[in-house]
Amino acid sequence: MRVHRQRTWAARRHWPIALLLTILFSVVLSACGGSSSPTATPPQTTAPTAEASTTSASTTAATTASAATTQQSTSAAASTAASTGTPATGPISTTFPMKYPHLSYGMNVWLPTADMDKTLNLLTGAGFNWARQWFSWESVEPTQGAYSWDTLDKVVNAANQHNVKLLLLFVRSPAWAGANGGIPQDKQTFAKFMSTVAARYKGKVAAYEIWNEENLASETGGHVDPVQYVELLKAAFPAIKAADPGAVVVYGGLTPTGVNDPSIAIDDTIYLQQTYAYNNGEVKKYFDVLGCHPGGANNPPETLWPDNPGPGPGYFDNRSFYFRRAEDIRKVMEQAGDGDKQIWLTEFGWTTKNAAKGYEYGQYVSEDQQAQYLVAAYQWAKEKWPWVGVMFLWNLNFSTVSPPTDEKSPWSIIYADYSPRPAYDALKQMPK
Repeated sequence: MRVHRQRTWAARRHWPIALLLTILFSVVLSACGGSSSPTATPPQTTAPTAEASTTSASTTAATTASAATTQQSTSAAASTAASTGTPATGPISTTFPMKYPHLSYGMNVWLPTADMDKTLNLLTGAGFNWARQWFSWESVEPTQGAYSWDTLDKVVNAANQHNVKLLLLFVRSPAWAGANGGIPQDKQTFAKFMSTVAARYKGKVAAYEIWNEENLASETGGHVDPVQYVELLKAAFPAIKAADPGAVVVYGGLTPTGVNDPSIAIDDTIYLQQTYAYNNGEVKKYFDVLGCHPGGANNPPETLWPDNPGPGPGYFDNRSFYFRRAEDIRKVMEQAGDGDKQIWLTEFGWTTKNAAKGYEYGQYVSEDQQAQYLVAAYQWAKEKWPWVGVMFLWNLNFSTVSPPTDEKSPWSIIYADYSPRPAYDALKQMPK
């Protein structure tokens, strides 16, 4: 997930140019669920079901911020499918937007190839009760209508056995659905998939996040288009709600980039403005919670450019480098009249010394500082951000399934042998 955190920027005083070069490099890296990420062995498939119908989506790019201020009603209406094979939909009698208490505590985990019981015991042992787990769509539906449930069943069952609330995320289209793993042209193929998943795990999965870091071209098939993402939400939201009205639907977490080139990335705040601008802000009807991935680089959580910059060296002269970037995202929501919804930080954290290119700033964060920053981040949100629901730190245990050279490992709060790093002990002792 953090493969795309674009933070090389060696030329500190000329960061826009260096940033561009960094992102060009990172675009070639694998997306979530790709070859650089832990993967599960594909299980056996079940018999195919009816194929989804084809729909077309607008590809017109939205370019201005929404001025819409209309408040959403307390219920959402699901659209009715017109042809056989599309997700079953109907009236949805559930509170909208759905919320969880301020503040709730979560971690990003990797369960498929890890010791599930040991990992979940560590999570709950620290006083956390939410887990965010991603799968590639392709691993669950490798052939259209044929589903491989074995690994996903084990993950969902394990989370429920440990009384852990699960946020599931599916990334990367199968080859039959979308080019280069990107958002599918026929959004109903994804809607039908999500409907099938939500029906199977009704009452067992608390929330679904729709795509990941969709403001990066590497996550969307090579081109960033906010309109395509709105159309994806419009298809997925009613499909999920019809199958499981109690499931929270999360707008996929945006990542700070500081770049505005659709072939590479769009700045997270600008991207959000563009989705609100499309069709007079209709996107507000199609998600409960907004996902956010604020960075931290080597800056303490209370700092923010330009009034209270981080200490350096480097990585301090743009707001994209800061945990408090979430405040800029919140401002966009409120300006669009969507302030009744929560933000969930579906990824945030600090890496220590990191061997991967783009994460050089980790050398300036000691293990003790990582612990201090994570605790301080939760405290900051608890005291300053009443609009935050669940905060999922990145990450608990990727160090146990990835080599030390993998960029995800130094973000972990446990070592490869499952023993605690200082950050784990500090979070365990943190009042909640």
